[in-house]
Amino acid sequence: MNEDSTSKKKDPRELIARAKDGDRDAFGELYAEYFTPIWRYIFYRVRSREETEDIVQNVFIKAFVSVSRFEQQKVDPLAYFYTIARNTLIDYWRKKKDVPIEHAALIRDNDADPHELVMQMENRTLAQKAIAKLEGDQREVIVLRFINDLSVRETAHIMGKSEAAVRQMQLRAIKAMREHFT
Repeated sequence: MNEDSTSKKKDPRELIARAKDGDRDAFGELYAEYFTPIWRYIFYRVRSREETEDIVQNVFIKAFVSVSRFEQQKVDPLAYFYTIARNTLIDYWRKKKDVPIEHAALIRDNDADPHELVMQMENRTLAQKAIAKLEGDQREVIVLRFINDLSVRETAHIMGKSEAAVRQMQLRAIKAMREHFT
């Protein structure tokens, strides 16, 4: 096996550094790496594929335009993209003047047992209802931590909160969700 096939995934920090120097291919690799998590993050909030695609496009345009100002020491590259996505969503909802209803994206597993798929869909529906009842910041913490699988540090940076505040919101959100299920 050659070295190229074993090391396909490049370090995002290296890609950002190259993109800052004007390397469009490096930004293309960042796009490929972060498109799916950013798309999921936005779709979970707007629940429309067309609007999600438009917003995601805006996120990556903003990231491309501002990548020269990115500071490696302060921000993880993924957190940088999530922050842009979050701010773009805030702008979107302000313009729309609607209150978002949050739903999880349905992910299909074609190899799964049909009974298991039904159970997963029921569980997803219950989780969606419980998440939708959470207040804004609690909802955001749950989505970032458990749906997008971000660390407490990354979540805190994206939300502009301390890590302790994120942990506290997460605990309160989980407690509220448990109460919804009982």
